[in-house]
Amino acid sequence: MERPLPIITPDSAPFWDGCRDGQLFLQRCAACEAWRYPPTPVCPRCGSLDSQWSPVSHRGTVYSFVVYHRAFHPAYADEIPYAVALVNLVEGVRMVMRVAECPVDAVTIGMEGEIQFHKVIKEIWVPVFVPAQS
Repeated sequence: MERPLPIITPDSAPFWDGCRDGQLFLQRCAACEAWRYPPTPVCPRCGSLDSQWSPVSHRGTVYSFVVYHRAFHPAYADEIPYAVALVNLVEGVRMVMRVAECPVDAVTIGMEGEIQFHKVIKEIWVPVFVPAQS
């Protein structure tokens, strides 16, 4: 069964292009320098329409997480159980992503790690959180 794919819009295309190339890019307001995620055409802090895409570190910390014991989509049924985390990037942005390369019972709040990218199809790579080695 095919996995669901992200809907790529003109606002989000630079994010997905970066993921495909192994880079994490986020929007940053050109006026007030606030980071934006998810991508939006207007800065929620100051209302500016001007933004730029900037590389960010691949480092973050688990803020919260959930372990799925039932797949949200049938294409993921063979991967149960799996963890999805709300990750605080060092830049202050929070992103939701799958936890990879870690048993679900080892995931903890405060766990540090890095963002890597897993291939879904040739053109689509998604960010995943990989805990740092202890």
